[in-house]
Amino acid sequence: MNFETLKKSHLKRNIIIGVVAVLVISAVILNFTRAKYRVTQSIPLVNGTINYSLADINIVAITVDGVPSDTIPDGNYNLLDTSYCTVDGEEDTTIQLSYDSATKNFTITPFTTKGTKCYLDFEEGGLLSGNLAESIIANAGTEQILNDDTSAQNPRFVGANPNNYVLFNCDDYNNPSSSTCELWRIIGVFSDDTHGQNGEKLVKLIRSESIGSYVWDSGNVNDWSSASLQKSLNGSYLSGTTLGSGKGITSATNDMIQEVTWKLGGSSTYNDVTASMFYERERGTEWTGKIGLMYPSDYGYATSGGDTTDRTSCLATPLYSWNSPSYSYCKNNDWLFTGKYQWTLTPNSSRSNYVFFVYYHGYVGTSYAGYSYAVRPSVYLKSNIAISGGDGSIDFPYVLTVL
Repeated sequence: MNFETLKKSHLKRNIIIGVVAVLVISAVILNFTRAKYRVTQSIPLVNGTINYSLADINIVAITVDGVPSDTIPDGNYNLLDTSYCTVDGEEDTTIQLSYDSATKNFTITPFTTKGTKCYLDFEEGGLLSGNLAESIIANAGTEQILNDDTSAQNPRFVGANPNNYVLFNCDDYNNPSSSTCELWRIIGVFSDDTHGQNGEKLVKLIRSESIGSYVWDSGNVNDWSSASLQKSLNGSYLSGTTLGSGKGITSATNDMIQEVTWKLGGSSTYNDVTASMFYERERGTEWTGKIGLMYPSDYGYATSGGDTTDRTSCLATPLYSWNSPSYSYCKNNDWLFTGKYQWTLTPNSSRSNYVFFVYYHGYVGTSYAGYSYAVRPSVYLKSNIAISGGDGSIDFPYVLTVL
């Protein structure tokens, strides 16, 4: 009798074990089946998050500024190109890693396979992070960002080669690179007295390289509102048509550009005009649009002069005199100086067919609007643009994102 009871007990136990096993196996199969339809999922990783495919991913090593670390760094850090992943011990060069310092999110593409191991190298980013305009304003007074001497106190990048490069006019801002974007540079942040957007502080960019040499106006008239160059830049070029070496503005980029009021005031003289005098004279006639050119004042205020004392001297010196050997440090420490003729937006108000330009020797003079000089398009960004990566150097330009 006792033997029969024992057998029933074993049978009951075996049935329970079998049911539990079936449930576990079913749950595993169901979870796997559901997971097949999930694109990505996120798991906490120390101070950050890693987006991963279904395969196992191991973060084998993290270095921050060359020092081994157990955590993902807080703050404005960039994921370097030296970061990589291996699959079964072999580096997989098809795996692309990206990191958003603002959200602390990784993205790993394409989907990886089981056994993937990743090695991450971080380096502290540049001055800027988060909202672009606010960050520039917050860093005004540093070596590379100084306020101008106008009543608006606009912060501007200064020096021979500041870290103000950005990837712009990209085909895809979710995957920006030197092959899908152009290099542009940040001039500074400007108050509404420059662009007419009430209460807004807007960031102004200029293309790093010229798109080519073009006449300012084919009719040799210095009115930007009707100039042939204005119509080309704000017509076919803005709509995506290639102009010279510059590919047309992409639709995503067009959405980031603020339509503003450009000041078209001119100066009747040129050999006695300082940067601040140009700034005041540029206020005047207005035109509304998206793409313009730099002002003579932009060129003048971009100098660092080598040091604070020298900059003060440069700002007190007429831009026409900057070709003098006595003031060569002004142009040589001005990143907008390229050693080429460059058009500006500002007309000579005493001569209807003359426009101010930067001479290849570094001074600002005037020339016929019908002549061909280098063109570097300039735009104001909308106020919701932020930095998501990069340090602003030419090797690691700032990456832009929309807040």
